[in-house]
Amino acid sequence: MQALNTAILVALMDRRRVVLAANALYGATINLLMKILEPAGVEVHFADFCDIEGLRRVAAEHRPGVLLMETVSNPLLRVAPLDQVAAVARDAGAALIVDSTFSTPVVVRPLEWGAHMVVHSVTKYLSGHGDVLAGIVVSDEGHLEALRAYSRTTGPVLGPQESYLAMRGIKTFPLRMERQCQNACRVASWLTQRPEVERVYFTGDPAHPDAATIARLFTPGLTGAVVSFELKGAGREDVFDFMNRLKMIVPATSVGDVHSMMLYPTMSSHRELSPKHRERMGIRENLVRLSTGIEAVEDITADLEQALIIKLGVNP
Repeated sequence: MQALNTAILVALMDRRRVVLAANALYGATINLLMKILEPAGVEVHFADFCDIEGLRRVAAEHRPGVLLMETVSNPLLRVAPLDQVAAVARDAGAALIVDSTFSTPVVVRPLEWGAHMVVHSVTKYLSGHGDVLAGIVVSDEGHLEALRAYSRTTGPVLGPQESYLAMRGIKTFPLRMERQCQNACRVASWLTQRPEVERVYFTGDPAHPDAATIARLFTPGLTGAVVSFELKGAGREDVFDFMNRLKMIVPATSVGDVHSMMLYPTMSSHRELSPKHRERMGIRENLVRLSTGIEAVEDITADLEQALIIKLGVNP
């Protein structure tokens, strides 16, 4: 979050203090915009970045200094046409900042599609072992010196131990990411066949609303390692019961670890948003988010199956 805050403030140094953000973002990012930056005098607006013509109209109206998006939105996994968003940013004289934590450089490289700065939570896939708290900003040449000057002045730097652990994880990062993407694809396909599951959200789904964009922007054969799904007819207590019965998959407020992890957005990543705000974003009470690890995929699906079967009260 400090990396994201740094990127936004650096981009706004010589631009209008207006941020136009995607309407589907990580909950803490929304809080940063609305509870920290807006009270400090930054004007904040939201728009659907998947609707390029609508985005163009909103950008012309508000003349933003920054456009802010995620390559893959959290947690419903929408994918905006990054290169077309970059064109809107250029026309508006704005900087495009992309949180690419979910996709990582293995799947998408936003700078190559026109982004000015890219933010990663190194805590997630890049370090990959759940033992580092870190974030980074990757900049194009035009913003690099301003970013360095800001960092020297305000001091957001990693300690040597965190840097060492992050670089240790980088050594295996491409191999881990490829395996996790493969597992996610198979798990998503398996979930679509389960009667206990109402809907599956996955970027590798051929019926994904942004399938054409994904095919164009993503590395062939790699479509991410996060799968979100809704439990049929489940309320909050049903979701808790299901997650408590998992034996291998770890309930955790993160993604990108070597082991599979599950999160309940209503109570974690988007807990600070009002119920009405979550509803507008499409985050329902029965939604869970799964980050697939590097385990044997049969073990992941077996764990999900035993928890789903018990949830319905059906004998295996």
